[in-house]
Amino acid sequence: MTRTAALILVIAVALGAGATLASAQGRPPMGAMPMRPAPEAAAAPPFYRERTFFVLVGVAAAGTGLVAYRLLRTRRGAAVRALNEAVLVVDLVESTHLATHYGDSLAMRARNALKDRALDVARLHGLAFAESTGDGWFMTFPSVGAAVESATGLLRSLREAPPDLAPAPPIEARAAVSYGEILLDARGNRHGAVINRAHRLVGVSRASFAQVDGEGARPAEVPDRNRILLDEEAAQELRAAAAPRRFLGFCSLKGFPGLHRVWEVLWGAPPA
Repeated sequence: MTRTAALILVIAVALGAGATLASAQGRPPMGAMPMRPAPEAAAAPPFYRERTFFVLVGVAAAGTGLVAYRLLRTRRGAAVRALNEAVLVVDLVESTHLATHYGDSLAMRARNALKDRALDVARLHGLAFAESTGDGWFMTFPSVGAAVESATGLLRSLREAPPDLAPAPPIEARAAVSYGEILLDARGNRHGAVINRAHRLVGVSRASFAQVDGEGARPAEVPDRNRILLDEEAAQELRAAAAPRRFLGFCSLKGFPGLHRVWEVLWGAPPA
């Protein structure tokens, strides 16, 4: 870009020199209309025909080009790098019911309580990124183990010391963990299919599961709350000793072709 700016400046100087030379030889500069011979005591030519004017135009053009180039590089560099992270999505159960039966104020208190508990626990396990989803939170961690520990800590916290939201019952949550490649833009925001997969997984129900030949029947029970689900990539990354789990089966995820293996983390028992 520096060479481009210099070239523009050289052209501008050349144009200015050409205009000056043309005036000295008594003929109009390039692109100008023929002029009548000036009397001997003619006044100085207007500023827009002087060499200085063309030089200034060249400098302004070079500066404008440099600014445009930097803006273009910023836009092209929106996704600056990729890395593998674990994605944890937590979702407040029956948030609409809380609003319609107990009022928007109490529903907001429930969302804030979930946010405070989720972020407090996540920061203890290497939280890398967090973003509100309205009724919950989307977070990323350097490992699946950290994401599962955060989800487990959140659910235990809600069970053992529930926030006081009387007259509403104690709040409950769902969690889902996926793992894979994530793109980071220049501002550190996260993008990628693995994030969408976690958002789909957190909301699956028993009806989402399909019976597959040779894989047994659909699961008899799929808890709809106080649960932590793993996709296949997350389950492969997580050591079995790190978190007991059970295979639920194959489910469909909106926007993703085919069927996907899903596991549930058995977090209910207190740690040994």
